[in-house]
Amino acid sequence: MEQANAILASSRPYSRATNEGHITASGLVIRDNKVLLIFHPHIKKWFQPGGHIDEGESPIEAAVREVYEETGLVCVADAENPEPIDVDVHEIPANPAKNESAHLHIDLLYQLKVLREEKPLESIGCAWFSFDEVESARIQRALNRLSA
Repeated sequence: MEQANAILASSRPYSRATNEGHITASGLVIRDNKVLLIFHPHIKKWFQPGGHIDEGESPIEAAVREVYEETGLVCVADAENPEPIDVDVHEIPANPAKNESAHLHIDLLYQLKVLREEKPLESIGCAWFSFDEVESARIQRALNRLSA
């Protein structure tokens, strides 16, 4: 928790330059009782789309942008849940290819609604999963909160 507090207290909590870690944003996209997940190319697991917050961007703007870049889905914040539906602190393993050491992400998860579909900017595997197929405890936690 000390490391997370250092991130929150830093002058640039969204910046990759904050060595302890940074705040990130992701989107939980639900359609027809299924959730959209991407296959993370480095961690090799299925997660919600998301990533780093760019300079001058709000967390919700970053979540919408990341979902678009990774899946091609143009989304907006869910009007019923405009605030993060979950906050998760997790360690990101070192990635020598990016010259990154292990660090923390404090990820803000937003529920998003699909407006339209376009061609994704990135080439990342994505698929729709029924709620009971989701293996991520974090996503299950968020889904349970939404259904409560």
